[in-house]
Amino acid sequence: MVALLRRMLALGVLVIAAASVAGAEEQVANPYYKFWSKSKPGATVVLKETTKLSGAAAAAAAAETDVKTVTYKLAEVNDKRVVVEARVTQQEDFGYVESAPTRHIYPAKMSKEALEDLIAETGAKGEEATLKVGDKELKTMLLSGTLKKKGGEEVDFKIWLSEEVPGGIAKRVRTAKLNGEVVAVTTVEVVSQKKGD
Repeated sequence: MVALLRRMLALGVLVIAAASVAGAEEQVANPYYKFWSKSKPGATVVLKETTKLSGAAAAAAAAETDVKTVTYKLAEVNDKRVVVEARVTQQEDFGYVESAPTRHIYPAKMSKEALEDLIAETGAKGEEATLKVGDKELKTMLLSGTLKKKGGEEVDFKIWLSEEVPGGIAKRVRTAKLNGEVVAVTTVEVVSQKKGD
């Protein structure tokens, strides 16, 4: 899911505005770098990820609903890259499990072709939208599209991107289907955020 989230954010920034640079391979602004670089080191965003299973997927799972909290913290930012630490916390029967932090390194530039391929693959469309996060109304770019996979799998997505949220993701809804039947709906929402040191 984190990989799809990264792909959707990359798609968002290209739709919003991708500044290209000439070179051996044409490069554009990396979406993750672009959103995170607007924050100061120490900036954090806590996202709540709720996945509701249905149909055969729910029958085979221990629980129909899975809830995780993912904390992202900007560890380093410069003109070449950003480094973001992510930590996942999940409830279990007798308490919580917290993962060791992972480090995501996003260079400032990436392949323009990779971003264009993603847009073509998903048929993503963007439009301006307002989203309430906590007690604040945010102006966002709402992206939506469908990612089709082999074996009858497809994922419909909506992602609200805002420069006011560290990392850019204000909300995301992902609906996974298998042969046309909904098997999971995942909603990601901002729980809290901090601008940084």
